[in-house]
Amino acid sequence: MIERKKSNIKRGKGLLMKPRTFFLPLSFLFRILFTVVVLLLPVEGHSLALASELEGLLSMGLEDLMDVEVTTAFKKPQSIKDIPAAVYVITSEDIRRSGADSIPEILRMVPGVNVAKIDNGNWAVSIRGFNGLFSDKLLVLMDGRVLYDPLFSGVFWDAQDTVLEDIERIEVIRGPGASSWGTNAVNGVINIITKNSGDTLGVMVSGSAGTLDRGTLSARYGFKIGDMGATRFYAKTYKRHQQLQKDGSTAWDDWFMDRAGFRSDLQLGKKNEASLKGEIYTGRGTNKMLGFNKAFTKRIVIKNNVPISGGFIVGDIRHEFKRGLDLSIKFYYDHTERKYSSLTSETRDTLDFEFQNRYCNGSYLDFLWGGIYRHTRDHIPISHGAVFGAFYPKRRKDDLFSFFFQNEAKFFSQRLRFLTGVRLDHYNYSGLEVQPTFRILYSLGNNQDLWAAVSKAVRSPSRYNRDAVWVLGIHPDPATKTPMIASYVGNEDFESEKLWAYELGYRWRIDRTLTIDVTGFANFYRNLFSGSVGKPFLHHGFMIMPINPGNYGRGESFGLEFTGNVKPFEWWRMELSYSYLDTHFWIDSAHRQGTEMSAKYMDAPHHQVSVRSNMDLTTKLELDVQLRYVANLSRLDVPSYTGLDMRLGYRPNRDIELSLDAKNLLDPYHPEFRDKFLNLINTEVPRSVSAKVTWHF
Repeated sequence: MIERKKSNIKRGKGLLMKPRTFFLPLSFLFRILFTVVVLLLPVEGHSLALASELEGLLSMGLEDLMDVEVTTAFKKPQSIKDIPAAVYVITSEDIRRSGADSIPEILRMVPGVNVAKIDNGNWAVSIRGFNGLFSDKLLVLMDGRVLYDPLFSGVFWDAQDTVLEDIERIEVIRGPGASSWGTNAVNGVINIITKNSGDTLGVMVSGSAGTLDRGTLSARYGFKIGDMGATRFYAKTYKRHQQLQKDGSTAWDDWFMDRAGFRSDLQLGKKNEASLKGEIYTGRGTNKMLGFNKAFTKRIVIKNNVPISGGFIVGDIRHEFKRGLDLSIKFYYDHTERKYSSLTSETRDTLDFEFQNRYCNGSYLDFLWGGIYRHTRDHIPISHGAVFGAFYPKRRKDDLFSFFFQNEAKFFSQRLRFLTGVRLDHYNYSGLEVQPTFRILYSLGNNQDLWAAVSKAVRSPSRYNRDAVWVLGIHPDPATKTPMIASYVGNEDFESEKLWAYELGYRWRIDRTLTIDVTGFANFYRNLFSGSVGKPFLHHGFMIMPINPGNYGRGESFGLEFTGNVKPFEWWRMELSYSYLDTHFWIDSAHRQGTEMSAKYMDAPHHQVSVRSNMDLTTKLELDVQLRYVANLSRLDVPSYTGLDMRLGYRPNRDIELSLDAKNLLDPYHPEFRDKFLNLINTEVPRSVSAKVTWHF
């Protein structure tokens, strides 16, 4: 084992290979598209689509919100009130009135979801604990396309964006979703669903700017394709300032991004539907991180450039054989490139095919089954910068084969529902994984529902767990004064992390003015990531202290999530949410000796409280307020904070909307997270103000 580590360290001296470039002149493409849409006249159907877009939720009763149809929970359309799971839906109206300018910011309103800003481009987003720069137990999708990256196990949030006005809803499942979505859907699933192109006819232009936002510009043009359907083209560009810190210095965290894409939705006869989506994007960000000098004798702060680019295409086809029997096929191809100038780079291609068949016959049989094949390949050159990191092999191909089966049975006039499901995943790293769920929902009458669930989920090993060689730190040997380098060396025998989760939920739709949703859970983890210290050895004048990852960790977490909605008047809606989380981690007794690290770079607050208020002061004037409290992160030495965001919106007519947004009004600066994985230098989140105008024509 020691000889293998020596060999890996020697090979780590190779030069960083320059990756293939995929950067496109999207700023130029954006200007062309923007010019085109501005010159276009309104098209047929624009008024109807615009009326649908501007339909406010304050005109709906709270009971109607519980009838909102979602598909993420069990891969089929269901009303929230009929789902035996902790479900939260962020509607397009919630997004519009949030004042958010990024997808992570939108997620701040969801109970049980911890959203922490690291810098202008990096976020830590998790559900029910284990929050970090890469939250490895949260699966994120956009229109069914998996955004989870297997390099470090997590989501690169800086690349995940779209025209926010084109998002139909964001469905958030708190708790395991592995029986439907497979490995890595451990603590939750977030699915970002964009609007059907038939709902975005006409032209929309939106622009904003502020103290942090140098400028964001979005444009969209949607048109009908005869009686078959509709298509839209869109483009978006933004640039964010470097944040100023308390001492007056800049944080070196500016970001810009350009993207352009399309979506087509077609009705091919009475029984066939098809959609096709595609996008290309490019951007660049900066950040600061802790690295090493060339002699590896001390740590230094380095400035890092992060160019990113990529593109994807997604296709969906659905055929209805007869009422209660349908077949759907989905495919997507995704290409992404990312480079850390002082660390390493990643080029990844992913190809995914999925089919799904549903057969519903009466109350006792609502059967859903399907299969998935996913192929991914990457290229990760050796680093030679101020932070040493490498992956062996540099190129890797991996395949995932999956089958899932699910049935829902209903009894006593659908008051009692049983849902059982299982997913079988076979992955190169982990072999065969079986992930079942057992769920029950019982209607108590008077619009009260009680549900319970038992589920298993796994987190598959990442490239980092298996293949990385990484310098973690330098410590002088007190005896010989020789620099001792702590070096992480991946473990080819690293296995999947496993979870058994138990959930109990209660919903009460009291009337059109008050609803309550409460969920309690207990999670039990095993085979968690941990590291043990190996035998030190001398290498080129340095004492190497290897740290070997293993599955020696265990954990448990207990929590409570509460959401209450009240609508005292037709023009005023309020939401109160509270989440409590208690987590415990330990190492198996047989491996406690010599254990160096566990998931020290992950943490989540014990308490989170949020109060949201949406008010229509007049038919043209809106006032939206969110007050939130987030408890401290003891492992990461981050204090608690209270944030206050406000938005004032004004519609002089149905075509134009003006808004003024202010964030973090209660203090000029506060930290929200401290990254200890890549050692990014976090920036304190400042108070900010921005203005936005949206024009439909």
